[in-house]
Amino acid sequence: MQNAMFKKAKTILFIMSCFLALWALKYAFGDKTFVLAASFLVIILVSAGIAKQYYAQSIILTGGIFLLFITALYFPSVSITKAVSGSRFIDIFIEIKSIFSDSIAKLGLIIMVIAGFSRYMNDIGASAKLVELCIQPLKKINAKYILLGSCYILMQILALFISSPSGLALLMLTTLYPVLRSIGCSKAAVASVIASGICIDYGPAATGSVLISEITGYDLFSVFVDKQLPIVAILFVAIGVLHMFMQAYWDRKEGITQEQDENEVSENEIAKHVPTYYALLPIVPMILLFTFSSLVEENLPKFLQIKIDVVSAIILSFFIAFITDTIRTFDLKKSTDKVIGLFDQMGQSFITVVSILLCAQVLVAGIIKIGFIDTLFSFIPSNGHFAYIMVIIFSLLIFFGSLIMGTGTVFNAFAPLSAEVAKGAGISVFKMLVPLHFSASLGRTFSPISGVIIAVSGFVGVTPFQIIKRNCIQLGVGYVLMLGLSMVML
Repeated sequence: MQNAMFKKAKTILFIMSCFLALWALKYAFGDKTFVLAASFLVIILVSAGIAKQYYAQSIILTGGIFLLFITALYFPSVSITKAVSGSRFIDIFIEIKSIFSDSIAKLGLIIMVIAGFSRYMNDIGASAKLVELCIQPLKKINAKYILLGSCYILMQILALFISSPSGLALLMLTTLYPVLRSIGCSKAAVASVIASGICIDYGPAATGSVLISEITGYDLFSVFVDKQLPIVAILFVAIGVLHMFMQAYWDRKEGITQEQDENEVSENEIAKHVPTYYALLPIVPMILLFTFSSLVEENLPKFLQIKIDVVSAIILSFFIAFITDTIRTFDLKKSTDKVIGLFDQMGQSFITVVSILLCAQVLVAGIIKIGFIDTLFSFIPSNGHFAYIMVIIFSLLIFFGSLIMGTGTVFNAFAPLSAEVAKGAGISVFKMLVPLHFSASLGRTFSPISGVIIAVSGFVGVTPFQIIKRNCIQLGVGYVLMLGLSMVML
């Protein structure tokens, strides 16, 4: 009891000390020092809270409210919200309501619909069938290390349609794993390749891509084709080739020659019972978005020059898949039951992904309102060399944040702030956001608490550190190469 009282008193004293210190800085050194101190204090406390595995959404939201409160208290000339209530304190929460309503209606809906569609494709067996068909040509390759590298590239291509790292990994463990084991690939080598299967999040289905599109106002499919594809095409080949050499190196070093699998893994049961054409269903949104994008619009006849957004394309794709599944099974009850997963996953994505984006928007609003961006860059000379340093610093922060947390959602939390920093530094927002997005997913593959690492290591029977050890060289080279390509190509 006494210990709990001491902790409460310590916390209250810390909060009061922070307010007094900030007040002293404002009146001793002026507004600029005060703004920088308050902003850095909040950013450090938020980062520390996330690192200690406190609920990230609550920490980020509290940080944003704190900055908005300081702005309302110390800077009465700064407008907190457009819909002024007459009370600057109430204005804070009106602004939060505006941020939430705008984000949920736009970005949040896109993310939830993509997640729901991905789950539905999995539930009807379409994702498993796509994977099953894609691995057929690989069975013809006899050289096991070439096959490992080829499988990595295949998995990254499949990531366009199956955006969940854990979901794709589990599909690969039930379909690709027995194929690789049957030709003599070691457990650790196969596990390492599968665990690195979505080491780079990209494409229209990736949450980060949707966020970049929303922040920049750039068409989602164009973000993928113009900004991501030229970089990832090089990265995939480079990392795939390195996998061939590094897995061979570790097998030799660990004395592994020809392993026999003690527990043969059966092929995915769902895929066996669905027809081949189901493999096309996960690709339908990509076909629609590409066909009716600005990239090919002028080559289409007038009646086909149609505009379609991501949400509409996915809902249409779901409808096509639902009708297809209903006609094939001729069982409306079973077909409608499978739709439960779509809405369940939409709810789960709101809890895990959309919520952190909403809270991050509030934090960014606080940082912008208090004047942190303008103040910070008033001290910084605007030149090209500094722009590169900014990109590297922010990418390293995101990389290590993902490594510590085991998730790429760190990018979602700090992307809006990074965009404002890029604008303040006078550099392309894409030059900042694209490498940060890739850094988050690469950082996740180095984390022993990452969901995909834990799932793969547990399934195969190796430790997470064995997987990370085998992947660190190729993914480390990939990270450096990604930064270099981003500087040159964006």
